[in-house]
Amino acid sequence: MKQNIDLQIALGIPPIPSSSPDTIKALLWAREVLQQHLTTTYAVKDPKGIEELKSVKIGGVDQWLHIRGRNRNNPILLFLHGGPGFPMIGFMDAIQRPWEDYFTVVNWDQRQTGKSYYPASDEDNPLAVNQLIEDTEVVVESLLCQLKQDKLFLLGHSWGSILGMHMAKGHPDWLHAYIGVGQVVNSIDAEVMLYERLLSHAREQQEDRLIAKLEAMAPYPDSEYPEKSFVKNCDFVRRELSRLAGETMMHYLSSNDVANVMALDRLISPHLTLTDINNSILGDEIALFREPYSLTKQFINVDLPNQLGSSFDVPIFFFTGNHDWQTPRLLSDQWFSHIDAPHKELIHFNESSHFVVNEEPGKLLNALVNKVLPFAQAGADQEAINV
Repeated sequence: MKQNIDLQIALGIPPIPSSSPDTIKALLWAREVLQQHLTTTYAVKDPKGIEELKSVKIGGVDQWLHIRGRNRNNPILLFLHGGPGFPMIGFMDAIQRPWEDYFTVVNWDQRQTGKSYYPASDEDNPLAVNQLIEDTEVVVESLLCQLKQDKLFLLGHSWGSILGMHMAKGHPDWLHAYIGVGQVVNSIDAEVMLYERLLSHAREQQEDRLIAKLEAMAPYPDSEYPEKSFVKNCDFVRRELSRLAGETMMHYLSSNDVANVMALDRLISPHLTLTDINNSILGDEIALFREPYSLTKQFINVDLPNQLGSSFDVPIFFFTGNHDWQTPRLLSDQWFSHIDAPHKELIHFNESSHFVVNEEPGKLLNALVNKVLPFAQAGADQEAINV
């Protein structure tokens, strides 16, 4: 069970006494009104449009997809969310609406996450990176089949960029192009850089108590038990780096503010039931932080340049926040310089940290439409020539 999590506190709402059923009814009524408003405002009314919220049996469990667009014949853009355990159904609605003029946008809540939550069974069936890669393959194939398209665009954010890069390497024939946002490169190197960055800020700002705590943590991650060291300290390091420099989640919002925004958006989303919300509060902790840390060990050992190489047969884009130390820009920039692909492009977002999608939505949409989208048309033109 998650500890010290209370939705009302997360949203800044004072606790409701158990003897106040009228207050609870009023809050539920307000939620329903907001949901109806969002449903009406964002309804897909175009004759050729599509909106589907559905569960699909993937790897033996029900997993949820949200498919939206103003023309179902537009190229598919599949968003692979971060975490693992950071679902996007119910959070992306407002941000992705302009995307839907150009793409059929798909959000997928990965297994044990969001609408795809189910109770964990770590002894019998622990979550594994290879399992999630296989799930991604099934999702891509099912979308191509359902929407009668040969290829799609794949956008991997943070943890999702690990899955995305595996698709780019193993199935280039499925993709028009791959877009890595907050691209993961090497998990251990990233943690070391985060720690050193925070320690540097602490010394510059003469935060003596923080310096002492960080020095007591050293080395971080602990080389003997890196997964336990990561689980114990990763949240603290990120929150402090956000507080001192805005260099983790969003550049101009604290970690708490980001969590509050996401909690409110998900609470009022018409796509999430009260059961979904309840699962996010009272359900199992995400697999990355659960003993015996089997997924944590796999995540900590991610080293994509060594595991996948740097040669890809599909166009590669990296969208990177200049202030991103959650997945350090220095690592992804360095790897990008060595990548060999039919086309590659690195775009920096000057006012962003890790959530480029939300921090500079206009610039990101412009890049998607003017830089990325043409590869769908180029592919169609090449197919026509081959025919």
